[in-house]
Amino acid sequence: MTTLPADRPRPTRDSAVLETLLAEYRARTPGSATAFQRATAALPGGETRFVTYFPPYPVILAEGHGSRLLDVDGTEYLDLVNNYTSLIHGNAYPPAMTAAAAVLASGAVFPSPHELQLELAELLAARIPAVQRVRFTNSGTEASVLAARLAQRATGRRRLLLFDGAYHGSAPPLLADGPDVVTVPYNDVDAVREALTEDIAAVFAEPFLGAGGVIPGRPESLRVVAELARERGALFVLDEVQSLRNAVGGEQTRLGLHPDLTVMGKAIGGGMPIGAIGGSEELLRLTAATTDRNLAHSGTFNGHLTAAAAGTVTLRHLDAPAIDRLDQAAGRLADAITAAGAGAGIPATVTRAGSILNVHFTPAAPVNAEQARAATATPLLSALHLALLLDGVYTTPRGMINLSTALDADDLDRAAQAYARAFQRLADADIPTPSR
Repeated sequence: MTTLPADRPRPTRDSAVLETLLAEYRARTPGSATAFQRATAALPGGETRFVTYFPPYPVILAEGHGSRLLDVDGTEYLDLVNNYTSLIHGNAYPPAMTAAAAVLASGAVFPSPHELQLELAELLAARIPAVQRVRFTNSGTEASVLAARLAQRATGRRRLLLFDGAYHGSAPPLLADGPDVVTVPYNDVDAVREALTEDIAAVFAEPFLGAGGVIPGRPESLRVVAELARERGALFVLDEVQSLRNAVGGEQTRLGLHPDLTVMGKAIGGGMPIGAIGGSEELLRLTAATTDRNLAHSGTFNGHLTAAAAGTVTLRHLDAPAIDRLDQAAGRLADAITAAGAGAGIPATVTRAGSILNVHFTPAAPVNAEQARAATATPLLSALHLALLLDGVYTTPRGMINLSTALDADDLDRAAQAYARAFQRLADADIPTPSR
């Protein structure tokens, strides 16, 4: 038993509860502990994707099928992450995997255009009114960088206007602390109006803040932002890397937006690495090898054929009825989680954009990233995450939930019941909330 030094603060009740949850977690995941220890000898911090880490160490997953995940200890989880929105039809979706496997048998990548790339590009252009031409990359980050470069070339300007809490990838020039980046609060048109000076090349916006807490954009605000950008000679770039799954033509069709450029990724690859930008023929022509003084853009694996094949199948199966079923399921789960928090006496709200949700420990839903960050100043979020894992529900440390078509009614009932048990466990421990 560890003895605390006399000058060290005694554990508070909430820290003791977290320690109890951590002890249960360690006891249940010895294989993950061993694998993670091995990983720290080869990977900095034991991971190669920052978002996958949580203390004391992440679950090490071994398999995924449909709505289920299996870790290296043989424990099964209900998957409410779906690789952060990319697996819209769940894990190892058979039609997508079959399509990708068929490609491998005949050559996965060539130094030339391919019909599979054309088929996916034509499908995206058919679904999204603002997209006439498509250029592929290997990730959403790469697509965002290409969109920024294209905006800078088209306008002759350097600076970019972003919203606080937005995530457009992990590379310059789209990092919030970059020298050519201006940030303003989300859902604040007045701040945009003031910051949108004549040296801004583009306004980058998400239909909802994804990594910032799944905070929906106000439709009227986004439309005004788009108008302001065009009035002042800047491009309006809509990042639909996560949100494209929420409507056949993306959130832009639901919100009445017609962006100059659309950034895409995740679900359009059917579980394979991919990114893309889409826009008018005039703008995208600047990236063409046949254009004089073009914006050079290449990449060995751009439009990888496994991603093109799996993505085409995935999108064809993501039709309006499927999206509607996902939306209804997400609404029911959001209501159930909110009710579970209320039943346990814990103030909790759920923000939602289509089939993407986020749990916040606040009595009212946040409307910008600053409010969402303030809601994380509680041990409740970590405790909830651990309690759910121990109940066999795999979700994100930050409270984000991403549904898939593989989840059936019984799965959703199971998820709702797990949240109810987790909330009650936190209530019984009397962990302080920000409102207390």
